[in-house]
Amino acid sequence: MTSERECDEAQAHITTFWSTVAPGYEEHGGNVAEYGSAEYQRWVDTLASILPDGAADILDVAAGTGYLALAAASLGHRVTAVDLAPGMLDELTRNAAARGLTVDARLGDAVAPDFPPASFDAVTNRHLLWTLREPATAMANWKRLLRPNGRLVAVDGFWFTADDDAPPLFAEHYTADTRRALPLMHLDGPTPIRDMLTAAGFVDVVVESRPDLSVGNGTPYLLTATRP
Repeated sequence: MTSERECDEAQAHITTFWSTVAPGYEEHGGNVAEYGSAEYQRWVDTLASILPDGAADILDVAAGTGYLALAAASLGHRVTAVDLAPGMLDELTRNAAARGLTVDARLGDAVAPDFPPASFDAVTNRHLLWTLREPATAMANWKRLLRPNGRLVAVDGFWFTADDDAPPLFAEHYTADTRRALPLMHLDGPTPIRDMLTAAGFVDVVVESRPDLSVGNGTPYLLTATRP
C-alpha cells in the first residue's frame, strides 16, 4: 500500500510535469485533435450523445488545457474545471477566451474535488485514470458529487503495458517511485477499473474501445457509469 507521503511526492512530480508541458501541449501531435477538425467534431458528438440533454452542471476533473471542458461548454453546459497544474489552467483560460466560451476554471484536486454533495449532473475526465493516485478514493468522491442518475464519463487508454523507453522529461517526473504510486498506470484491461467503480456504488459501468477517438497515441476507451 502506498503511504500518504508517497502519494504526495508522486503528485508533486506529476503536477510539475504537466505544468511544464502545458504551454505546448495542444501543439504536440498526438495529444489532442485539432480544434475545428473532423476528428475534434467526433469528440464533441460523442460527448453530446452521453451528457444530459439541455444545460447541465458538468465537473471536468484534471481538466488540463480544457479539451473536454470546452467541448462540453460548446454544447451549452455549465462547466466547472479543476486541475492541480496552474500552467494547464492558464492554457484552458486562454483557449476559452479564444473560443468565446465560459468555463469556471479552478485549482483543485481530481481525487478530492472541493464541492458540496450532489452538485453536478456529470463528472468527466480525459487521460486521467492512468495517472491517478488513489483511484478508489477519487471514484467514491466523484459519486458523492453526482446527483441521482448522474453520469461519470472518462476517456483513457492502456498506454503503458510495456516498459518502453520514455522521453527524458517524462522519465524525470514519472520516476519508478511515482509509477508505483499509480495503481492504474500499467493496466492492460478494464476489469480493475470496473471493480473499483462497482465498489464505489456506480451502476451500468460500460467500457468500450473507441478507435474513432484516437488522436495518434493508441486506441482509447470510453468509460461510462451511473450514480443510482
